[in-house]
Amino acid sequence: MTKILEYVDPADGLRGWLAYDATDSQLAAGGCRAQAGLTGGELSVLASRMTLKQRILGLNVDGAKCGIDYNPRSAGRSGALGRFLTFLRDELRDRFSMGPDMGTEWQELQQLAAAAGVPSTKYAIRKAQGLTDEEFFNRMARLRDQVGLMTLSQRRAGHAVGHAVIGAARAAEVTGQVTAAMQGFGNLGRAAACTLLEEGVKLVAVADEYGCVVDPAGLDIAGMLSSPPGMPVPQLNTPGVRMRSNAVFEMPADVLVLAAVKDAMSAAHTAGPPFAAVVVGANCGLSEDAEDALHTRGVFVVPDFIGGIGGSASMEALFAPRQAPSARQVLGNLAQMMRELVGEVAETSRRYSLPPREAALQLAASRTVDPAAPPYGQCPYLTTPTR
Repeated sequence: MTKILEYVDPADGLRGWLAYDATDSQLAAGGCRAQAGLTGGELSVLASRMTLKQRILGLNVDGAKCGIDYNPRSAGRSGALGRFLTFLRDELRDRFSMGPDMGTEWQELQQLAAAAGVPSTKYAIRKAQGLTDEEFFNRMARLRDQVGLMTLSQRRAGHAVGHAVIGAARAAEVTGQVTAAMQGFGNLGRAAACTLLEEGVKLVAVADEYGCVVDPAGLDIAGMLSSPPGMPVPQLNTPGVRMRSNAVFEMPADVLVLAAVKDAMSAAHTAGPPFAAVVVGANCGLSEDAEDALHTRGVFVVPDFIGGIGGSASMEALFAPRQAPSARQVLGNLAQMMRELVGEVAETSRRYSLPPREAALQLAASRTVDPAAPPYGQCPYLTTPTR
């Protein structure tokens, strides 16, 4: 049963909401966004997608989503978010595990939560998982650890996307070095590129709203990541041909990654796809009609509630093991989970002649979760000893 808490800002009347998709589990998890035109109804839909992510992983966690109807580029954004988190204080302490989303950043949310009297935006995990303060904060501290070019917190969602790319390439029976094209180079895209670099995947095209850069021999991912976050793609530090944004959908690659906007591909883009698989990392990054069109053309599509599952999966990777894992071990756990999950979706799709989305929904519906169990520790894709 959906439950929505509504907020009206005392300073300027802006509105915000916290949407719980269900009230069955002791813990609910989801992101916080700042977005002009945001509505409680939109957050309810996103909360239901969060529940899907939790269920397909076998987690005893309900879906949630919160946010404010506010332009994230506004000078008053931080103050508005701080007042909203003060409104959510009791929920953050008792039930709601919150992460960043569109228009928000992890470190800022942590600081604003602390100012509101909540030690962490994920403090509700401590109670639900049966941890002491020491145990909880010891694990949470791993999110600040540097792993390669980024911290664990910065990497976790994109790391999942990166390994979904590898899983999708396997499902599409790609041989040799995997090649990828990417639409979007924000926080998610940058983190995914970091993992693709480590795994030896050749990135041949990257695009954003400002344009596309292409190099069939492989872009300089390290150089691109050395560019400041938020820099338009055509200005990134890499050789390559600069083209229009939509050119990314025309570049031959094994896997296309959608890491930015809603409904990224039009009917024209799906008519003759030059790729064998698509990984959707952005929420609602591909319409169901576009997914169906690609499936009809033999393209394996990892739907958004699988490709974008990294936030949920990383909490399982961090809190489920019996012994507190290192940051590198968390990424290893996450990689294992993603490859096995995408592999099972592909196998279920083939076995029952289903589109991958329907196969994933079937897997989610088949999960049985012990309602008396802690939130984390029941995922079938994580073989690390758990509690």
